[in-house]
Amino acid sequence: MDIKAKVFKRKTGKSKNTWIVRIQYFDELKGKISFIERHAAKKGDATDLRNQLIDDVKKSQGQMQTGERMTFKQLADISEKVFYKPAEIVQGRKVVGIRSIVTVKGQINTLKTFFGKRLIKDLTTESINDYKLWRLKTNSELLGRPVKITTVNRELSVMRKIMRYAFGKGWILKDIFFNAKVIDVSAEMERTRLLTKDEENRLLNSCQGEREITYKRKIKGIEKEVTATISVDNPHLKAIITLAIDSGMRRGEIFKLRWQDIDFDNNLIRIVGTHTKTERERIAPLSQRAKDELEKLKKITTGANPFPFIDIKRSFATAKRLAGIEDLHFHDLRRTAITRWLQQGTSLAFAGKFAGHSQLQTTMKHYTSTDAGMIQEMNERMNNFNSQKIFTENIETDFVN
Repeated sequence: MDIKAKVFKRKTGKSKNTWIVRIQYFDELKGKISFIERHAAKKGDATDLRNQLIDDVKKSQGQMQTGERMTFKQLADISEKVFYKPAEIVQGRKVVGIRSIVTVKGQINTLKTFFGKRLIKDLTTESINDYKLWRLKTNSELLGRPVKITTVNRELSVMRKIMRYAFGKGWILKDIFFNAKVIDVSAEMERTRLLTKDEENRLLNSCQGEREITYKRKIKGIEKEVTATISVDNPHLKAIITLAIDSGMRRGEIFKLRWQDIDFDNNLIRIVGTHTKTERERIAPLSQRAKDELEKLKKITTGANPFPFIDIKRSFATAKRLAGIEDLHFHDLRRTAITRWLQQGTSLAFAGKFAGHSQLQTTMKHYTSTDAGMIQEMNERMNNFNSQKIFTENIETDFVN
């Protein structure tokens, strides 16, 4: 890059007797000559400033002026047009964009709330820490409790990609996430909630049938307890829950399931790559009861998909309430499925394959159960081992500790 620099003392005008640093270079992106002009009180300061500006222009490939006027909101808007946009699928593979676009857009909006009007050139590692503290002290409007560190980590991961894009473009001169250590994955609390067999029965029963419920209601301004008999008939929800518990499928995979993907003859489900988190096709087991529920649906459902909707938040919440189950996420059903596979003797490799994990560490990290039964079994094994008599007399060895 051809850069011309000049240091001189202005002799007229408002800045008379002020030392001026002027940098001239050709901006290849804009296709024209650009200028940078700065003021200094002394000649020595002007000389140092000149050298610094030349270095900054070289590092940014002449784009530092664009970044000097850019706010974080403007940068975030660019990221949504360039890479944080809906996924485009070609020949069954994602080529650009992201699948979880709704989630990421929400994360970007949260970042905009805090950083929106600030210039990206002014953002530092301390700015990230300020955001982290702000988020952790802010109650989630939806949940009514403090935001989890996992949520903050995901938001900062989005911001890291956005800021590194700006760094690569030369709009900022420093990667503020380098060695920042603000994304603390080790602090995340891994969820270990499993569905018990009793809870499972209650949850499935809450999808269909009649039951009495007691609730509080105001009658003429007086709060009274009311008992009513309600009838529930939600075969779709029952089939979804059964698939999650027995086949270990993710929620999105279940919603995108097509009749042509279900092999009733061989009791398996083919999950196409475009419907999976890892973009890899896999086969999931189809249990007899899941098969029965799907066959019932086939008689009452028209179209190519068993489930003609994309969300069950309200119906799932109602089923949990009727079943008297608390602190249960839908993803806990998948964790329960894979833990049961392992408990029933399925190898870790096969469990990970059926679950669609690209690494076995993921299977071990999220789906290793430590319930009382397994702990008791381990205690019995260790007690049996310790009770054995091992004779060591007259054994010679060359090894000395």
